[in-house]
Amino acid sequence: MVTYGCLTLLFLFAIVKSVLYYKRREQIIAPEELDAQLLQLINHEERVP
Repeated sequence: MVTYGCLTLLFLFAIVKSVLYYKRREQIIAPEELDAQLLQLINHEERVP
């Protein structure tokens, strides 16, 4: 009986993590966009004394 409870908690945890991942997946920045933003930030910091 305890085993079934642990398995239930494991499946619930996996389902919650999957749902959170798919919700946040839309907000993830593409690697190309991230590179461009980082280069822009670095170049801006070099110009500012």
